[in-house]
Amino acid sequence: MTETVDTVETPARAETDVLKKIDALEAAAKAGDGRLDPVVLTEAAQIVDRAGQRLRMSGDLTVVALAGATGSGKSSLFNALTGLDLAAIGTRRPTSSMPLACVWGDEPAGEVLSWLGIPRRHQVQHRSSLEEAQSEDLDGLVLLDLPDHDSTEVEHRLIVDRLVELVDLLIWVVDPQKYADAALHNRYIKPFASHSGVMVFALNHIDKLTPEQRKSCLEDLDKLIKSDGLKSPTIVATSAVSGDGLEEIRSLLVKRVSNKRSARERLAADVDRVSDRMASQCGNAKTPEIAEADVAELVESLSDASGLTVVSDAVRRSYLQRARAATGWPLTKWLGRFRPDPLRRLHGDQVSREQGKALRKSASSEVAIARSSLPAATPVQRARMDAAVRTITNKAADGLSRPWADSVRTAIRRREESLGDELDQAVARTDLGVSSTPGWWSFARIVQWLLFLVTLGGAAWLIALLVTRIAHLNEPPLPEWNGVPYAWIMLVGGAVLGLALSFLCRVFATNGALRRSRQVSKALREELEKVADSHVVAPARDELAAYTKCRDSLATARG
Repeated sequence: MTETVDTVETPARAETDVLKKIDALEAAAKAGDGRLDPVVLTEAAQIVDRAGQRLRMSGDLTVVALAGATGSGKSSLFNALTGLDLAAIGTRRPTSSMPLACVWGDEPAGEVLSWLGIPRRHQVQHRSSLEEAQSEDLDGLVLLDLPDHDSTEVEHRLIVDRLVELVDLLIWVVDPQKYADAALHNRYIKPFASHSGVMVFALNHIDKLTPEQRKSCLEDLDKLIKSDGLKSPTIVATSAVSGDGLEEIRSLLVKRVSNKRSARERLAADVDRVSDRMASQCGNAKTPEIAEADVAELVESLSDASGLTVVSDAVRRSYLQRARAATGWPLTKWLGRFRPDPLRRLHGDQVSREQGKALRKSASSEVAIARSSLPAATPVQRARMDAAVRTITNKAADGLSRPWADSVRTAIRRREESLGDELDQAVARTDLGVSSTPGWWSFARIVQWLLFLVTLGGAAWLIALLVTRIAHLNEPPLPEWNGVPYAWIMLVGGAVLGLALSFLCRVFATNGALRRSRQVSKALREELEKVADSHVVAPARDELAAYTKCRDSLATARG
């Protein structure tokens, strides 16, 4: 018999390690949800749930199942190990097709047996014919006799399939004629190749073989099991008739019961099995990184496609035009009213005044106007934007396994579809500064009107003098300053100062317009950075974070 040597390990530490593996598997399954094979994820969820249920039950019980095909002699082996005659308890076990449980010791096993689905009438308290010391060595053992796994009854096979998933230790009872049965190997051994530590193989009816045949069968069975993927299978030659191998089986059971590790080993093997399947899909590649240079290029392409330059230039020209209208000389500034406001042509003024409503109503008319008024992206601009998105997508998916690479591409593609509309929304959300005016405009307007009134006063004075002369009326005295009439000083001085102030205001307005244009450009770029992040970068990084979580959690679960 070949058996793996157990390492010294405290129960508390072993349970902690198993819990750590289970928690890691659960975290990996959550991270892989929607990305990896749903069948594998469902199996992982079932194992996590099953492990949680088993760990909440008594850790002092070890559930061992005898399983085998029709005629393998597992029931006879069960009789020999328990000292019970199953035929004598036929009223408690109506048919040999139903599982029977034999419990050693006083540890309450009702919860575990209920979880296993063993009816009370199929539960037997051990009454061993063995010596009392031997019986006590097995206290805490729950031994099951399962139905035939090759039964013609579907219900019997389903019972076996369910209990094979739940028990702590499996003893496969095979006979010399059926140990190579494909159903056994393909359905139960190969899928559980990682469970070498919780499976034992009993080659039964060994009393019917010659020593040479026994050796040949044992060697052949060992090769078959190893070809199924089990590295160090435990094989025992047994016979319920001659008693061969029974002490070896009992010793193995005593060892398993005493160290109370079988349940944890079984759960760990289950976690390893599904973790390996998930890891084959997840992969272990290094998490790709999204370069800041690629993000910057994406923002630049979005700026180009969204008309950032057009908007910022319109803001500059609109600021200048409104500044001239507010601070220009009254006799000349009215000409500017015939010029359309650059922002009005883009409907930026409506958007700015109503942007609060636009933020609350995604399909509002103001936003719709902004979309229809802004210049559409040219094919070149669109191609540049698509190339930038594609660059980030490819780099984010580089080296990942197929499921994760597809997940990254799908996440970005799903958000990319609304990218065009979101660019218009970004412009609509940006404060173009139309609703706010500098305080000096009002001061300049007041001064301009005062100067204009002075000019009008001087003009009216001179017109009055002209009318008096034409009518040959007595001319009133005309005050002078250094020989220059005040009327002329008012007329010329008011006009000159008004024009000079208008020129000075234009200089200040030009600087203000450039500053406002830069502010709007910066604000709009920040909005576009948010769009780039929410529609391309963030989805990619979210997928990469989920991949990293899944990969690292699987490494822990498999550790």
